[in-house]
Amino acid sequence: MYVTTPAGCSAKAAWRWLRRLALALLCVNALAVSLAGCSASHAPVDLNLVFVEVTPMDYARILCQLEPMVERHTCMTSVVGHYREHRNRDIAPMEAVDGPFVAFIDKQLYRGSYVSNPFAAAFSVSNGKSICRGRYNAFAGDTEAVFRLRCDDGREGWAQIVLDQTGRNGIGKLWMASGSTGDIVFGYAAVGGAFTFKTPGSASTKRPPGIAPS
Repeated sequence: MYVTTPAGCSAKAAWRWLRRLALALLCVNALAVSLAGCSASHAPVDLNLVFVEVTPMDYARILCQLEPMVERHTCMTSVVGHYREHRNRDIAPMEAVDGPFVAFIDKQLYRGSYVSNPFAAAFSVSNGKSICRGRYNAFAGDTEAVFRLRCDDGREGWAQIVLDQTGRNGIGKLWMASGSTGDIVFGYAAVGGAFTFKTPGSASTKRPPGIAPS
């Protein structure tokens, strides 16, 4: 590669010019590497698999997506710490069939719970103003594990989830009839702290109706 300096430049000026060119090339290269890394780390998840690899940082990115940038690091650190503390703990028999459930619907945080058995599952979440419920039931004729989603304000959609490598937690995606999409996180290790309801009678303390544990 041949580089020509502007005519009439002194050796010192030419050196400064070459240095600026080199720095510019380095910046362009770094940007290309960064963009490639971002696209690789956010590859679409196949929700039809039995389970997928989900890292604690993946859970943190999803759960903290609405946090202001200045508070996001603290939020993500809390999520990662909670997951690492709870992922290998012994669980009660009831915790194997239900747990906390978080959904981002129309760019709002909805918190609640889910319950499941081998052939049916349901969840109920709320943002404090509206409640949205999803369910599927093989005994009722559902041929796929896809949740029909209905909110008490008339909105509808559907959702699909997949377990992570522990088999106790997982992620998912929802699609509203309006065209908007959102993310889902569920499980005792993945969801904790500010992302669970503690108030008696809230969506997370009530079992979604119509589905009995196995």
